[in-house]
Amino acid sequence: MILRYLILLLALTAGVVAAFQLRSDTGYVLVSYRGFTAETSLIGLIGGLAVIFLAIYYGLVLLQAAFKLPGSFRRNYERRKAEAARLSFEHGITKLFEGRWQRAEVELVRRAADHHVGHLNYLAAARAAQRIGAPDRRDRYLQLVAERAPKLRFMLLLTQAELQRERGEWTAVRASAVQLREFEPEHGYAIEILAESLAALSDHAGLRTLLAEPISKKALPRAQWAALALSSTIALLEAAVAEADLGQLKAVWMATPESMRAEAEAARCYARGLARLNADADARALIESHLQTHWDEPLVRLYGSLHCEDSIAQLSTLERWLQLHGERPALLETAGAVCGKNRLWGKAKSYLEAVVAVSPTPSAFLELARLCEQTQEPAEAASYFRRGLELIEKH
Repeated sequence: MILRYLILLLALTAGVVAAFQLRSDTGYVLVSYRGFTAETSLIGLIGGLAVIFLAIYYGLVLLQAAFKLPGSFRRNYERRKAEAARLSFEHGITKLFEGRWQRAEVELVRRAADHHVGHLNYLAAARAAQRIGAPDRRDRYLQLVAERAPKLRFMLLLTQAELQRERGEWTAVRASAVQLREFEPEHGYAIEILAESLAALSDHAGLRTLLAEPISKKALPRAQWAALALSSTIALLEAAVAEADLGQLKAVWMATPESMRAEAEAARCYARGLARLNADADARALIESHLQTHWDEPLVRLYGSLHCEDSIAQLSTLERWLQLHGERPALLETAGAVCGKNRLWGKAKSYLEAVVAVSPTPSAFLELARLCEQTQEPAEAASYFRRGLELIEKH
């Protein structure tokens, strides 16, 4: 554009100079060709040539513009279409965040084909369709993303897993999470989604295997990892007990991390399982080991109910715990019950009376009543039964 104006300025300057030089003598020009003769002054010739040159120049400009006109129209049309697509996308996203799901879906899909990042339109539309409760449309939008942007497979799978998770489609969530881990085995969110799906599907063995991976401890919050590890361990222990498989029960426990074995709930579950499968000696050994470092009342009560060939050793262990943990009601009651089983009536009664004096429980009154029946004291037995019933009614 600047060059054009420069040429025009030079032409005008040349014209002025020529007019100035020819002001006294305009000159004479004769042109003859095949019988055609033209006479003019030099200025007229120059002016005519200038007019012819300008006519040719602007004719070529107009011809060039005519050739470019369809492309120009097309570019303007594409620009307006892209601008409309951008505005529609922005409007749809706004409606999505406002919770206007139906309007958001319409706006996001309406011009998605014209948007330069149309896959984002379809991803957002899939979320809107999810909120409306239209899983078929949701899956169709996700399919369109896969077709339009195959390189964004990871992003698509992650969005798909999140949407399936929201609807509780846990089998599909697990499949999506497995595919995510094929892309990035150490992706924290993929591990979290996979763990949740395995827990929801009661795939406790698979969950336990996943949690055993070192990366899972880093990927999951500590509390979540511990809760999932505990629940899967307990579920596998209970399954082994339900199948009456003592070997499997012990195998599950041996594969349990040391930190998890210290959990009271896990220890209780394993000890109860051993007792149900008649492995009382193993149950006693576990409880004795656990109570050396961790006090747990349910384990103490379970210990008292276990069969033991050496009842004196069992009672001695309980008395050692009394010295270690103090005269806790559960310990006193358990010691009294063990003494009663071994016909140590006086000792049993002193332990049980100490319980009801400090922290009376219905079970302690029941043990005292049974003890009095065995020692031929029906009046006292009836009194303890009555007091136990009164305590139950109060609670």
